[in-house]
Amino acid sequence: MKRAVTGACLWLCVGLALPAGAQELMVYPAKGQSAEQQKKDKAECHVWAVDQTGFDPTTAEAPAQTVTTALPKQKVVGSGAAVGGAARGAAVGAVTGAIMGDAGKGAAAGAAGGALIGTMRRRQEVKSAPTTQTQTNPEYAQYKANRDRYQKAVKACLSGRGYGVE
Repeated sequence: MKRAVTGACLWLCVGLALPAGAQELMVYPAKGQSAEQQKKDKAECHVWAVDQTGFDPTTAEAPAQTVTTALPKQKVVGSGAAVGGAARGAAVGAVTGAIMGDAGKGAAAGAAGGALIGTMRRRQEVKSAPTTQTQTNPEYAQYKANRDRYQKAVKACLSGRGYGVE
């Protein structure tokens, strides 16, 4: 029981003593390093990792992970929706009018109705179209790559000093 409590304390101490960017690492003193030695090794590995990567997580500020941009408004006029609707409506109206005895009147009525329906559908499409776009922030991607390189360097340093690191 005492050993489990001591191990838990070591894990907690290791986690609290690491710089912010290295706190995600799981570090175990595999060679029985003292708490004092662990602090010294972590501090030296932090300095070495900063020198190797040029990135210091204690001073770097993480940018937003995503950015949202406004999309330009779409125009309803000139989309061709009314013309397409009118053509389909005229075709259906002509067939219906021919059955009823006057294909011309049927085509005219169908064209008018089709144009109206085509315009309404297009307006609905424009209304339901997204007005913003969210994408990964390139500055965040660079920050993450730098942080990952820093963590890799810290891991290499601590492993070289006899710690189990994951």
